[in-house]
Amino acid sequence: MKLKQLNQNKKGQFYILIALLLISYAFQLSRQDVPVRKQRDTFQLLYEGYLSEGPTVINNAVYEEANVPARFGNFTTSYLAFARSAEPGFRLAFLLKYKDRVVIGNRMSVELNATVGNSSYLVTQGEDRTVQLAQPDKLASANLRVAGISYPFSFSPDPIQLKALFR
Repeated sequence: MKLKQLNQNKKGQFYILIALLLISYAFQLSRQDVPVRKQRDTFQLLYEGYLSEGPTVINNAVYEEANVPARFGNFTTSYLAFARSAEPGFRLAFLLKYKDRVVIGNRMSVELNATVGNSSYLVTQGEDRTVQLAQPDKLASANLRVAGISYPFSFSPDPIQLKALFR
């Protein structure tokens, strides 16, 4: 009789063990990992905002037949004032190709050397320099040199294009 009771106890222990294993397996299957979102830093938000708002300003100026380079320069100055309230070290330079010219805007804290085609220009801080393109319907290249680092840009034959450099 004792042997029969021991066998029944072992069966019960076996069933309890199997039940615990199945419960833990079901728990593992049902548990969902919560994805951790990477916090975007202020610099990333500012440059994404500039690149999304800039074309809107250009399109509005074209639609209203306003002076596109002047309106975009004013927008950049205003945006930079806003950006510096969130990130004091935020600086930028832009190249705006509009029809047959390229406007080089320097909102960096240093001078930059700009090369458009075969001509080089020294653009001081806060200056917008307009450069006439010899062949606006052809592929054009530009190069900005800031603090000894060169940043190449290329323009397609499209009449309006925006390129920007952020620091």
